[in-house]
Amino acid sequence: MGSDSSTTPDARRLLAALANAEARRVFAEISIGTTPGGPLAPGKLSPAKLQRALGLLTEAGLVEAVKAEGNVRYRIREHAFRVALATLSPTPRRSGVERFLTTDGRIDRYPAREAELLKLLAWVAARILSSSERVAERELNERLAGLTDDVPMLRRRLVDYGVVIRKPDGSAYWLALEDGEDGEDGEDGR
Repeated sequence: MGSDSSTTPDARRLLAALANAEARRVFAEISIGTTPGGPLAPGKLSPAKLQRALGLLTEAGLVEAVKAEGNVRYRIREHAFRVALATLSPTPRRSGVERFLTTDGRIDRYPAREAELLKLLAWVAARILSSSERVAERELNERLAGLTDDVPMLRRRLVDYGVVIRKPDGSAYWLALEDGEDGEDGEDGR
C-alpha cells in the first residue's frame, strides 16, 4: 500500500485536505501516534466521517495505509510537504535594482555593496529628474516620497554619492552630468 502517482503530494490537494477540520483532527491523531478513531483518540468521529477524513488525507498524499499483523495502520508520509512544495512554481528571482524594491516599486532596503547602491541611486535619479531639470527641495522631496518613507536619507545619499547636485542653500537640485561637469560653474554644492 505504498504511494503511487495518485498519492504524490500536490500542494493544492494537500491544503484542501488540511482545510477540512475532521481531516486535520485525524492527521493530528496519526501524528501523535494514536489510532484514528481508536480508544485513545479524543472524542469519536462516526465511521463514515473517519473514512472520509482518511480518504482525503490518503488522496492528498499526507498519510499512507500500512498493513501490519493483519491490521491496517496509518502513518504520515514524512516527505509529503517537501514534495508538495517542489510542485509549486518557484518565484522568479529578481535581479538588478528590482531586488531592492517592493512589488509597487518602492525602496525596500538599501544594498550593502557600494556598486549596487550607486545603481539604485542612479535608478532613483532617472525616475525623479530629467537631465535639464532643476527642482526645489520641496519638489524633490515630493518625488522621493513616492519611492521611500525616509525622504531625507535618500536625498542625502543622492547628493553624497554625487548622483544629484545640490546648491549650498538647498534651493535647487539637479542631475549630475556624466562627463564630470555639474552644470553650475564648477560649484558642486556638497
